[in-house]
Amino acid sequence: MIAPEIIALLTTLCWSIGIFPFTIAAQKLGTTALNQYRLLLAWIFISLILICWNHLNFIQLFTEPRQYHYLFLGLSGIIGFTIGDYCSFTSFKILGPKLGSLYTCFAPGAALVLGYFVLDEEITAFGILGILITVAGIIWLTLSKTDTAQSAAIGFTRNPKGIALGIAGACCQGTGLVLSKYGMNSYEEKLPTMHAVWIRLLFAFSAAFAFSIITNSLKKNSIPVFKNKENGLPYMFLGTVLGPVCGVTLSLVAIQSLNVSVAQTIFALLPIFVLPISYFVYKEKINKQSVAACLLAIAGVIVLVWSKN
Repeated sequence: MIAPEIIALLTTLCWSIGIFPFTIAAQKLGTTALNQYRLLLAWIFISLILICWNHLNFIQLFTEPRQYHYLFLGLSGIIGFTIGDYCSFTSFKILGPKLGSLYTCFAPGAALVLGYFVLDEEITAFGILGILITVAGIIWLTLSKTDTAQSAAIGFTRNPKGIALGIAGACCQGTGLVLSKYGMNSYEEKLPTMHAVWIRLLFAFSAAFAFSIITNSLKKNSIPVFKNKENGLPYMFLGTVLGPVCGVTLSLVAIQSLNVSVAQTIFALLPIFVLPISYFVYKEKINKQSVAACLLAIAGVIVLVWSKN
């Protein structure tokens, strides 16, 4: 049995790598088009997995879950995927993967507060301290003038819109994770993890497409995808496999054994993983301040995990 903390770290690794193809796809296809079509693509992938490996037919995919599963997991998908990921992708597009990923540090706070009210999870002084240390370490990265200059050199800028969307996306993702755990575990009849992901994606892509139809922008958003504008589809496919398929599935496995605040704080190490990947992809140098900030963030995770034992 793999420790849930390891599964949470594998989740973070998948998301960290997936940020880069998603950032490129957002630049080529547009954020709205990317968000709605990668959710649809991920839902198709998960449907095929459930049909092939769980021996379910297409009708059973809809009839096996109960109404309460649809309620809370559906809300989780809309808040976490449709709204949260749209905000995050826009933030990555503006700030770049390294800077945009810093704002995932706000997700543990959202998960901690909502987990306290919804899941009756305990908030301890050491738990809050661990989260604050992690937040401090990650925010430290964004204060580096050297990092700012390096990002600007490759076409990414810092501005209030990118920062605000990054924070909003992280808070939505933390909220979505709490709702996911409640939807899977709070009733007598538990729902398998993959099926929970399937429901989240079903509601997420449905909400994204519904919004496009209501705003009369479906055709506009679809043209870049169907024309494979600037060869953006391969990046969307790669990001989808790493993010909504592998990453999200692993995240739901992790939160079944971990408190949401602990899992979400491990997920908040995203910038720590992104830092070396960004070095290889964009040739952004890793300075001493960045390394120190990473170590501080890791120390915060250790404090938080220890506080739950």
